Amino acid sequence: MNISQAKNSVFLFLGQIVIKLGNLGKQILLAFFLGVSADIDIFLAAQIIPAMLSSMVGGGAGEVLITAMKSKAEENIRLVVIFSFCISIITLLLGSLYLLTVPVWLNVFSIRADTSSLFWTLSVIVIINKLPTALVATFKNLLYYKNLYKYYVFTSLLSEVIGIVVIIFLVKRYGIIAFAIGALVTSSVNAILFFNIHGLSLKYLFRAKHWIEERLEIVNLLRKVFSLSMQTLVNHLSTFWERTLSLRYLQPGYLSTLNYSKSLTEMPKMIMLTSILTTTYVEQVKQKEKGIDSFVNYSNRMEGILNKLSFAFQILSIVFAPLILIVLFRRGQFDNDAVKNTLIIYQILTIGFLPGLMMNFLSRTMYIVSKYKQLFYFVVAKFAVEVCLMITLIKVIPHSIPIALITGKFFFSIAVFIYLQKIYKGMFNIKRFIAIYSILIFSSISILFINQWLLNFFINKSTLEIVLIYLPVIAVFGIAFLLYLHSIGYLKTFYKYVKK
Repeated sequence: MNISQAKNSVFLFLGQIVIKLGNLGKQILLAFFLGVSADIDIFLAAQIIPAMLSSMVGGGAGEVLITAMKSKAEENIRLVVIFSFCISIITLLLGSLYLLTVPVWLNVFSIRADTSSLFWTLSVIVIINKLPTALVATFKNLLYYKNLYKYYVFTSLLSEVIGIVVIIFLVKRYGIIAFAIGALVTSSVNAILFFNIHGLSLKYLFRAKHWIEERLEIVNLLRKVFSLSMQTLVNHLSTFWERTLSLRYLQPGYLSTLNYSKSLTEMPKMIMLTSILTTTYVEQVKQKEKGIDSFVNYSNRMEGILNKLSFAFQILSIVFAPLILIVLFRRGQFDNDAVKNTLIIYQILTIGFLPGLMMNFLSRTMYIVSKYKQLFYFVVAKFAVEVCLMITLIKVIPHSIPIALITGKFFFSIAVFIYLQKIYKGMFNIKRFIAIYSILIFSSISILFINQWLLNFFINKSTLEIVLIYLPVIAVFGIAFLLYLHSIGYLKTFYKYVKK
């Protein structure tokens, strides 16, 4: 990792902590006002099909677009405007199609008649939200490409704050609907600010010659997007089964606890994804342009750094899981029973943190080497593993769904790692990979059982008492974490950046 990337990664990492705290704030508000409830289950059900449809189009649009950047600024602007317009139209068409089929999904998700109107309302808001969400996904990677990391952080933070304020003002009157409206406001503000900074102009949409000049490039980009869309669709199909099985076979509110757990486990991963992994992807693209040897060597170094950092993050997350959950969520409607139900799911999902992050790194590496078809096959295999486990174990093991999800992540990350190592000799360190995964699985499962044993000891204690109990542990692990970062050379890189 060079100084320039370290600079961007560190700033984006710190910025993402603040931004994701905004997302966490929404989850805390959700827990405080609604706790573990059927209304949240309905909201999650209303989101899944629109998320599947929109991510098929917008999910990989940003990554694909930056691979087509040209030397002339005006040509880039023209391409971005026409391409983003196409993405928006396709997103709206798919959203409209979904609304026509809502009665079908009411039956699939077993939504009761007395709550069907709530499902309809949430579905409409979610579909409207997919338009600005698609634009944000497209424009965000351009900000990274142009090194506009500061602008991304500040504008994203602003939009999150505005969304939270909207929720606070509306939640007592509208309940769960306020959270859907808050998400719409956040993405809309982001889309407007991202559009503005790129200096885009809608005039290119109204001149036929621009469409004619860009038609071949647009068609090529859309083909790449749709080739990735099948992969994204399969990824979301796993979430579809997860939520459908939860609603049909598990007790009301289970999907809520799964949502809180996923939010907590996803937060550190998303911080790393939008900081280190994002700058790594951009740098990998540039290294690929220099030559395959440069690309392979750089990928090797970053795989080691990401694995070691993820290892540390995962251990810390699972050690402090009870503290995090109690301090952040135990208030209002989120009582001790909710803590107990959520903690076990949170810990199980945390075991899949490292393979989940590596899954994203390896997928993006596959994008760069244009192995879209092969990547799709791996995603299908991962989906098959997850769904088979969910269906087989749903009535046998209480937490079959989170167990299936982390199993799929381990399977995918190991399979793609082996594939890339086979076609690009020396891209990864096999011994390091095996050692980290082996130690990680054993230590994470051991800590999980210790936490479950200790839970009864402090579940009825006050938040202050629990914090005081954990203070010595925080000190020990804080020092150990810094020593660990020093041992892998990351503190040295960070120091060079700060000094410069």
